Amino acid sequence: MKDLKLYLFLAFSLLGVYLFIEYNRPAPVNWSPTYQRTDKIPFGTYISYRELPQLFKGGISSSRQSLDETLSKADGSNLLIVAPKISIGKDDYQKLRRHIEQGNDVFLAASDFNQSLLDSLHLQIHMRDLLFAKDSLQFHFVNKQLNPDHYFRFSRGIAPQYFSKIDTLNAIILGTNNKNEANFLRYTIGKGSLYVLASPDFFTNYVLLAADGASYTAKALSYLNPDRPLIYDEYQLLGMPGERSLLRFIFSNPSLKWSYYIMLGCLVLFVLFEIKRRQRIIPPEDPMTNTSVEFVKVVSGVYFGQHDNNDIINKKAQYFFHFIRTYYRLKTSDLNKEFSDLLIERSGVAPDIIHKILGYIETVHLGKPLGDLELIDFNNYMEQFYEQSNILWNKNFSNNALI
Repeated sequence: MKDLKLYLFLAFSLLGVYLFIEYNRPAPVNWSPTYQRTDKIPFGTYISYRELPQLFKGGISSSRQSLDETLSKADGSNLLIVAPKISIGKDDYQKLRRHIEQGNDVFLAASDFNQSLLDSLHLQIHMRDLLFAKDSLQFHFVNKQLNPDHYFRFSRGIAPQYFSKIDTLNAIILGTNNKNEANFLRYTIGKGSLYVLASPDFFTNYVLLAADGASYTAKALSYLNPDRPLIYDEYQLLGMPGERSLLRFIFSNPSLKWSYYIMLGCLVLFVLFEIKRRQRIIPPEDPMTNTSVEFVKVVSGVYFGQHDNNDIINKKAQYFFHFIRTYYRLKTSDLNKEFSDLLIERSGVAPDIIHKILGYIETVHLGKPLGDLELIDFNNYMEQFYEQSNILWNKNFSNNALI
């Protein structure tokens, strides 16, 4: 339990130190490309959305509904979609074409498009590698009324995308970069037009605060009818209202994201230490000792103190007779010649050993006292008997049954 308290104390201490440092340090610049109209970070679109009413006198409205629902109420309005990727399926593209054919204009600004839309427009988009570029890209408009000799210069890394394949029969190039690569196209469809810009970076706060940023964006949007209202589509960027999950919000905020990671790390450490079995320390106990030797010593001491050799021989004789009755099926009531001959035959023990054993037993039965040397001699003959009988028993007996 003490170890668990120590780990929890260390974890919360580190968390407290981290939160204190995070709270007191200056907030870092968030360079995440969100392209959201409510974000004031460099790659948000707060400024461009606030400045749109100056370009379109008919009013500005935003929509987070699907393209089909947005088009149903966009008749007579311009439609602007700014997102890192625009995905329009075949069915929606056909509805978009019918909407444009009726005289409406649509402006798409994205750095990536789904393959179905690219195939429909006969386009391919490519990104220029700016990692080892020595200079930044410059952009200009082809239209003579927009001063084509003027190139708009931005910081390195802005709008590296361009169209590597173009349907020259239907697409008109409106703008290129200084590498003569098209990044702004126009498709005339019926009475209306579809404008495609190869990057949403031109609508970000970072670009608009640059010297030429606001001018470039305003000139790009000048192709749309300024007297019509503008619908600012957010469905491609944010999806339907309510689709933004809690985790998505947490990961969009760096401080909340790292707090979430730290919380998960603490939970993992807690689980790892909790899976170890916790119990009170069991004190070691001495193993049980074998007292057989001590018991033999005590019993032998008693017999040694009494010094009754005949009694010892009588007890060993009782075990001897029990062994004979069990394994050789012989009666031990009469220790005559017939008994000794059968015992010799069945046991396979040397005749002189059996005669010596029976002789000592007969002597004890007659009441004659035996000395220590005679007791030792009797014990040696008994051990020889068991040894020889055991050898023969192992050969002639199986599963403890007499053959």
